[in-house]
Amino acid sequence: MSRIAIISDIHANLEALQAVLADIEAERCTGIVCLGDVVGYNANPAECLEIVRGLACPIVKGNHDEEVVSPTTLQMNPVAKAAMDWTRSQLTEEQKDWLRRLQLMRLVQPFTIVHSTLDQPKLWHYIVNAGDATSNFSRQFTDICFHGHTHVPKVFYLDGNRAVLDEEIQAQLNTGNAEFNPVPGRKYFINSGSVGQPRDGDWRACYAIFDTDEGTVSFRRVEYDLQLAQKKIIEAGLPEYLAERLGRGA
Repeated sequence: MSRIAIISDIHANLEALQAVLADIEAERCTGIVCLGDVVGYNANPAECLEIVRGLACPIVKGNHDEEVVSPTTLQMNPVAKAAMDWTRSQLTEEQKDWLRRLQLMRLVQPFTIVHSTLDQPKLWHYIVNAGDATSNFSRQFTDICFHGHTHVPKVFYLDGNRAVLDEEIQAQLNTGNAEFNPVPGRKYFINSGSVGQPRDGDWRACYAIFDTDEGTVSFRRVEYDLQLAQKKIIEAGLPEYLAERLGRGA
């Protein structure tokens, strides 16, 4: 049986990553894929990078992974910029080179992975609503594509020539864990949520599992040592806001 764990937006949160990996093992997943943003915001970028690299799993580059090695014209707010500057100082050149070589999108049979969108992956567009998701489907050639970037789990599907937010799944997600059966032949664009910095009002780490045999996609919330993660942020001299927002899931 193939149970593939989909993790994204770890953002240097070692405690969340360790808790999720333990849950993945308990769930007897047979593989893992990573949707990017391994680093940024939190206090353990090098450690998280080494863990993910050690998984030897399919991975795509996120905007923070890109920014830390190749500064662009991204308009980062002062908090994110301060965290990015600090993160650069924590990584070796060899680790940065590993991030630099990551692809923007990958085909992982029988699905696709990308951090932002398939139509313009390096522009790092945020998919907040169905209107935002519509253009992605023009470049999606598998039934399912997993993405991250917004830190909010959501399920969009293609109805005719327009994207639709699956309200039934969203209602489940608002209560915690959720599971659904994708309709065969229908295209889905699925945000797996964030491991290291959720922004949907739930502080717990979030990831997804795609069971290719059963044809199900499930979302799981995992508690981790939040206080330790927050303490590390403060002790590292990172903006206190980053610690505070972890507790709010915002």
